[in-house]
Amino acid sequence: LLFIFTKKNMRYLSISFLLIFIYSSCIEKKQFSKTGISQKWVDSVKASSDTFYIKPYLRNKDFISGEYYFNRKDTIVSQFMKDSAGTIRQIIIAKKNMLRLFFAEYYANGQLKTKYLLDEKGFYNGPSTFYYENGAIKATGSFVHGLYSGSWKNYNEQQILISTDEYDPNGQLISHANK
Repeated sequence: LLFIFTKKNMRYLSISFLLIFIYSSCIEKKQFSKTGISQKWVDSVKASSDTFYIKPYLRNKDFISGEYYFNRKDTIVSQFMKDSAGTIRQIIIAKKNMLRLFFAEYYANGQLKTKYLLDEKGFYNGPSTFYYENGAIKATGSFVHGLYSGSWKNYNEQQILISTDEYDPNGQLISHANK
C-alpha cells in the first residue's frame, strides 16, 4: 500500500496522532484493587445496634471522631474512627468483655491498610496482608496469637518482592533476606 502525503492526509494523520497522544496521557497508571469499606456492611452494623453515640477526639490528628454502636442483645460494640473528612480510618468490633472480634485500618482515600483475623483472646492470628495506599500489596505473612510467625514477604509499590523475613515461634526476627 502506498500512502500519498497530501495536505488533507497530513491533517488527518496529525489529528490522529493528537487524539492518540491525548488518549494515552489520560490513561492512569496501573491501579490495584481497592479493598475499601462496604457501605452496605456499615449500614447493617448500624441497623443491628440499639444504642449509639459519637465522641469527638480533639488531640489526635488521625481520628477526629469515634462512632460507637452497641448491640445489647449480643453484647457487641462496633467502633468506627473517622478523620476530619468523615472517612472511616479504623474499625474495631468487640464483645462487651472487650474481646476484639474484628480489626481493620484504612488510609484516608478509603483503601484498606490491613485487616486482622483474631483468635479467641482477641490477638492477631492467621494470615494477614498489608497494603500500600494505592492498593498494592506491601507485605504478607501470618500471626500466631499476636506474634509475627514464619515467613513474611515484603513488596514494593509495584508488587515486586523486595525481601523476606523469617520469625521464630516467639515472634523474633531470625533472618532478613533482600531479593
